[in-house]
Amino acid sequence: MLLILILATIQIISAATLPGETIIEPATVDLTADAATIRKAVKGWGTDEKAIINVLANRRYNTRLMLSNVYEREFERDLWGDLKSDTSGDFRNALKGLVMTEAQFLAEEMRSAMQGWGTNEDTLINCLMLTLRDPTTVRGIKSYYYSLYSEKLRDRIVDETDGTLKTFLLGVLDRGVMNETAVADSQQAADLSEMKGLMEGRNIDGIATFLTSISLTRIDALQRTYFMETADELVTVLADMTGHHVKDCFTSLLLAARDFDYYAAYELHAAMEGTGTDEGTLTRIVVTRADKDLASIKDSYKKLTTRELAKDVKDDTSGDYRRVLLALIN
Repeated sequence: MLLILILATIQIISAATLPGETIIEPATVDLTADAATIRKAVKGWGTDEKAIINVLANRRYNTRLMLSNVYEREFERDLWGDLKSDTSGDFRNALKGLVMTEAQFLAEEMRSAMQGWGTNEDTLINCLMLTLRDPTTVRGIKSYYYSLYSEKLRDRIVDETDGTLKTFLLGVLDRGVMNETAVADSQQAADLSEMKGLMEGRNIDGIATFLTSISLTRIDALQRTYFMETADELVTVLADMTGHHVKDCFTSLLLAARDFDYYAAYELHAAMEGTGTDEGTLTRIVVTRADKDLASIKDSYKKLTTRELAKDVKDDTSGDYRRVLLALIN
């Protein structure tokens, strides 16, 4: 991406579309014009939602962050603040994800999951899975959370959860950088022995500690060696041993370690299956992966369900929320 300053106009020359991303950005983007378009869309009576979608859903992550800065420079106003006051519901939340950094968006998602009566454990799990391979964003989530709420995210999770769920969430949150190189045969054998011992003793908390403390490459190798020895899928056996949120924790981690695209497709399918729609999961995956690997997630979704992701999203959503998601899915 090349940044060009022409008088008071800021333009960028976009890089070619990368494999995996679904956002197709124009070859040249005039950020000053984009800012003016959005300002016009939210100024005065009424809101031009289509104009907002046309800009934000067709700009890459870094471009959108630059746009937020240009908007503030041009109008001395906060872009998210203006969008927040002029929109509502799931559409507003999708726009939040498009104009905030990923760390900020996911930090606020986790905060919302732990506010008020009860805790949305599924949201906590999903947010941490989306950053499983990105320790930099995890650090950003922790830092932003503390700056915004004057408490550590870890401490809030301790207060809001208990048992194996708490062990798992803290284990993932504190993973840090892992060595993801190929796993030696001796290490695979040791990991298999450790897992079998924990399972035989039905030490569910120990399993959570073990799985969150090893690399994704080792988790993937463990699943393969377990199947070779027992002819059973480890993810299925652990699901049968556990229930509800702990089952979701283990299933999410094992699927994400084996194939992240499949994990994301699995979650998207679950979000739209049956009665009702989990818009939070739908938003988090589509918005945060559109610049990364949503194209390959779409392929995995087709293999999993035999249906197109866009078709299912169209059937399960409505209005401007539907329009922004479909624009991102492209």
